[in-house]
Amino acid sequence: MSVGLIIDGYVDEPACFGVPPYISPYVRYCAGVMYSKGLDVKYFTIDQIRRLPIDHQVRSAQVIVVITGLTVPGRYRGGSPMTLKELAELSQMPRRGFMIVGGAIRSGYALKGGTRALDPSGVLAADCIATGDPEAVLASWLDGGLVDGTLQRDYGQLDLWAEMGAQVVRMHPNYPLVMAELELSRGCDRTDGRCSFCVEGVAGLREERPVESIAREVRALSRMGVKAFRLGRCANVLGYGGQVTPRGVRPSPSRIGELYQAIRDSAPDLKVLHMDNGNPKTIATFPEESSQVLDVISKMNTPGDTVSMGLESLHPEVVRKNNLKVTLEQALVAVRVVNQVGGGRPGGNGLPSLLPGLNFIVGLPGETSKTLEENRRFLTQILEEGLMVRRINIRRPMEFPGTPMGDMGGSKIDQRTYRRFKEWVRQEVDPIMFSRVAPPGTVIEDVICEERSGNLIFGRPLGSYPPLIGIWSRDLNEGEVVNVMVTGAGPRSISAVQWPMDPNRCSLSDLQGIPGIGRARAERIISRRPIDSMDQLISALDDPSLAVKVARYFAL
Repeated sequence: MSVGLIIDGYVDEPACFGVPPYISPYVRYCAGVMYSKGLDVKYFTIDQIRRLPIDHQVRSAQVIVVITGLTVPGRYRGGSPMTLKELAELSQMPRRGFMIVGGAIRSGYALKGGTRALDPSGVLAADCIATGDPEAVLASWLDGGLVDGTLQRDYGQLDLWAEMGAQVVRMHPNYPLVMAELELSRGCDRTDGRCSFCVEGVAGLREERPVESIAREVRALSRMGVKAFRLGRCANVLGYGGQVTPRGVRPSPSRIGELYQAIRDSAPDLKVLHMDNGNPKTIATFPEESSQVLDVISKMNTPGDTVSMGLESLHPEVVRKNNLKVTLEQALVAVRVVNQVGGGRPGGNGLPSLLPGLNFIVGLPGETSKTLEENRRFLTQILEEGLMVRRINIRRPMEFPGTPMGDMGGSKIDQRTYRRFKEWVRQEVDPIMFSRVAPPGTVIEDVICEERSGNLIFGRPLGSYPPLIGIWSRDLNEGEVVNVMVTGAGPRSISAVQWPMDPNRCSLSDLQGIPGIGRARAERIISRRPIDSMDQLISALDDPSLAVKVARYFAL
């Protein structure tokens, strides 16, 4: 049997994410093509390749598909995206199979913001760089050896590949703790042009995937053991199934309800159902319909969900020059509406049902240190109104061929100005937002431990922009899944302890993670074991008021 090899170098685009624990649609679709053609499919992530040489796999494969590329880079904890050097070395391996490179790299290569993307074709020895859909290019080559990197597929072709490709998730190193990124549509639904920096609308393609197709893929993924899903491959989830008008896409609550119900029916035992992008202008322009859509999502998702809203910049001149989406007042309307509809805590993991996530880009044409003050004013207003924001992303723009930004001279703002604004947000805004979203006492379930640092082990639950949690424990190991209770908040993460804590089994270091319990009190609790009642806890702590405050952390 011929071998098909998929190498996942990870992708991060405006409307697609594929860094672990996420697995991108690209990977699954290409696997589906290979399975449908009878190939023996092998799958490796770039992090696996860094640890284990796969020279034999590369040379024995009939065809190799590499999925990689970043167009909206960030900081990654689940994996480290493939570098251009690594990709070049892989493509130059002698006696390898036919190699197709696809994913976000079709727009160019860049690893960080504030840089101009490079054309990868000058350094790669791949047989084909897919500027179209890599799954369509792969299918064409397997059918008859035709090499055409511009080929596109439609949603009719996609059905079989999406369903058959679901089985590749079992090869992911994080399996079964993986999150499947689902495709709802592609292209941008804006009717007034596109943002100066964005590659999502470069091809001018706009199409929506039928609900039935999405449901069939979810059913296949669920059969393979996937329990976490995100509607991420979509520029504006709020507009899915909506009516195109001169003012933009009018949301359709009934269509969104149909979509979510189909997903729920197809994966009845799912644990996570989240979304990604929502255009804030949709909310500001159609507040009534948007509120209804958000209400449907809030009732049918799982808690801790995030509407990722691209604000970029709120200064009127920068908005005009870059054809951005919203003014400061419109952005405030959007944040208020999402808070009003999704700010409740329905249970489950203790987090609000659905909150805004804000995206800022510093350094767009026209941006200066003075224009950034409008962003500060906006965030200050949010703080003063007591509103909640799940997370704030700040990055510098990348310059890609085919976008208007390059023609306007690219990014000009200096690094110091960028850092000052970012640090202000991290020090003055984030801790307050963390304390509102997850105040002390909040229980967060199914936190996956990822990385140890001294007495702390950092972890996150599966989800859309899940909070980074520093758990005070020397006993937990990477890969363990635990429930925690929040103890406090910092600039970039929240702190927590395992919950519920057994006072008769927990360690000295576990006890010291609880606010108000230092080493002496922790030693006294251990010396008074067994502790089976509140009275015994009060006696051990020698402070009734403190005992009442910390009792919620214990199983008594």
